[in-house]
Amino acid sequence: MISVIVPVYNVAKYLPQCLESVIGQSYRELEILVVDDGSTDGSGKICDEYALKDERIRVFHTENRGLSAARNYGIDRATGEYIAFLDSDDWIEPDMYEILLGIAEQTGAVGDKMNLRGADIVTCRFFQEYQNKTEEASGPQEPFTVEGSDILHTYIFKREVCQDSWNNLFRSDLFRSVRFPEGRSFEDYAIKPYLLQKAEKMVYTPACLLHYRNRENSLSNRHSMKSLIDYWVVFRERFENLGCLSKEYYHVTLSDCIGAVGRMWRWYAGCSEEEKHQGKEYLDQMQHFCAEHYSEIMSDPYYSKYVKLICRYARTQNSMVFSTLYLMTRLYRKRNRNQHFSE
Repeated sequence: MISVIVPVYNVAKYLPQCLESVIGQSYRELEILVVDDGSTDGSGKICDEYALKDERIRVFHTENRGLSAARNYGIDRATGEYIAFLDSDDWIEPDMYEILLGIAEQTGAVGDKMNLRGADIVTCRFFQEYQNKTEEASGPQEPFTVEGSDILHTYIFKREVCQDSWNNLFRSDLFRSVRFPEGRSFEDYAIKPYLLQKAEKMVYTPACLLHYRNRENSLSNRHSMKSLIDYWVVFRERFENLGCLSKEYYHVTLSDCIGAVGRMWRWYAGCSEEEKHQGKEYLDQMQHFCAEHYSEIMSDPYYSKYVKLICRYARTQNSMVFSTLYLMTRLYRKRNRNQHFSE
């Protein structure tokens, strides 16, 4: 059994395509947990209509608490051996779960070890869907398998594992003590390292099996103060929890922290005065963090010129630099922007 968890919030325009792609899967042993997170646009009614069409669908109507809370609600009620997540504005290929489950249940030797359990995580590539075109997401073109501590190493250092949850099949016992952080964005980034640490075996397939819809107003395309803060918190936590594992982990997680500071600096000038006031505490945190690590970053050849540049300027809160970086970022985005779905 695969438990497919679909959080829903105000996506009436796209929801039917999403649910049709799930109920039409070639693999039929699914329980489809649809969590209506307080929708106000009629999405909840669409969920109920689909539950009448397919007895595998269970619909839960909750107050609006956000994506993480909706996913956690589904996890708490899932009964399958495996868990999959699907955002309600995306859709999947008809054989996605059949392919991923087939890979997950394969056993055999990896290196000099024999693994009879199969894979704890199977991850695939996906299609990037824009208003007027479809692109294959980047990623390795050949399948690979990793075990034990190599799983986290592959994720942190080789960047070959997508940060998100919706293009994975997870063995459900990985979530026994792991839940998405509620009230925060970048929730996938927050929990992925801990799932990978618990996994014994992960398999990657280059097959593109999911269609990710790029929406102009989606959470991933917003750069509010809250989003910028949540991004910083994710990578600060990684540095605190993984930086102690080795010098290698220390280097890369510290670099990622400075990268999160850079993200704040690029978008800060576009936030409202109220948002800037609310984010002052975190801006101070970033300033102090850069000052604390300035000497080691500037003297270590490991760190890139970009990391050193951000660290140098982030020790002060210079409004002119904020504005300049914001204008340069907007110009770059305008020149390189694909046409997103407008709703």
